[in-house]
Amino acid sequence: MDEFGARPIFLVGFMGSGKTEVGTRLAARLGWDFADTDRWVETRAGRSVERIFAQWGEGRFREWEAEALAVLAPRRRVVIATGGGLFTCHAHRATIRAHGVSVWLDVPLEGVRRRIGESAGRPLWRSDDAVALRAFFDRRRATYALADLRVDADSADATEVAARVLAAVSR
Repeated sequence: MDEFGARPIFLVGFMGSGKTEVGTRLAARLGWDFADTDRWVETRAGRSVERIFAQWGEGRFREWEAEALAVLAPRRRVVIATGGGLFTCHAHRATIRAHGVSVWLDVPLEGVRRRIGESAGRPLWRSDDAVALRAFFDRRRATYALADLRVDADSADATEVAARVLAAVSR
């Protein structure tokens, strides 16, 4: 942690990778605050991500997501779980890099399927088209690979993954 000190730790990765669960455990272990950009947007909008997409579309959600990042990134001693698409934007990656360290919670598509199944509450999860879903996953995965650190988040529970993140940022 010496290199990053009290700078934020941003957890990035595909939906269902465990960013929120791992983030809450990591923040508790560090004695830091925890924030979740999706929850921030939901609070701002007064409705769920799914309802935001249905009512206003992905574009409006992305605007609020950018606002969430602008508010949260300058904070200190905070673990931030980012929405699955936030890190795919070059400007957002630059903001994250300027303010803290990004940690990719890497889970293979099969692991994501196990975790979220046919989840109707995820507007961009289209499990009925395996080819489109694989292409979507692979595009995002290529972007997550640009994170400062990578942690395997598939083969352990959230507490163990939080310990792996702490070990990775402490090096």
